[in-house]
Amino acid sequence: MGGKVLDYEAKTIYMNGKNDGIALGMAQGVAQGMEQGVAQGVAQGRASMVLDMIKDGLEIGTIARIARMSVEQVNELGRKAVLE
Repeated sequence: MGGKVLDYEAKTIYMNGKNDGIALGMAQGVAQGMEQGVAQGVAQGRASMVLDMIKDGLEIGTIARIARMSVEQVNELGRKAVLE
């Protein structure tokens, strides 16, 4: 009888650990997804702002300083916008 009790307890411990691991993995996945979504939204907002400043005729150096980007990054955004 002792063996059956030990088997039952081992299975219970295993299942609890498995379920805890799944829950932790899901929580981490959601947090990571939200973090990536926010970062992507910020990048899109920054790109939109830069393109608006380019359209308004601001100097590239000024745009780069305001957007905290390099002049090369600003120019690349402008080139991509023209191609789209």
